[in-house]
Amino acid sequence: MAEFDMGSETFSHWFTHELGADQNKIKMLLDVIQQLQNRETKAFLMEGNEFHLSLDPDEVEIRSKILDVDAPDELPEGTQLYDQESMAGCGLEDFTRVLRSWNDFVCEK
Repeated sequence: MAEFDMGSETFSHWFTHELGADQNKIKMLLDVIQQLQNRETKAFLMEGNEFHLSLDPDEVEIRSKILDVDAPDELPEGTQLYDQESMAGCGLEDFTRVLRSWNDFVCEK
């Protein structure tokens, strides 16, 4: 199970449940990251069961599909929806290090 600090909880769920130990997905993501770093591609989107993963040469964002649902039209003025555990982001370099560490972790099992 992946555990990330507060503010990055979405990564915990994504690594644990969306990516898991799927070596094909991990290899594909590492290949995509290489293409992004070489500027061979501009962006990549992976749709999972509960989350979208988007990558570009600089940033990574994980976003819950629940955020795609339209909010009720008649929310009281000043009301904001809580989304802190529904999306998170980081730099591509940091994500690459974590992905490689995750790969090492799941291969040890």
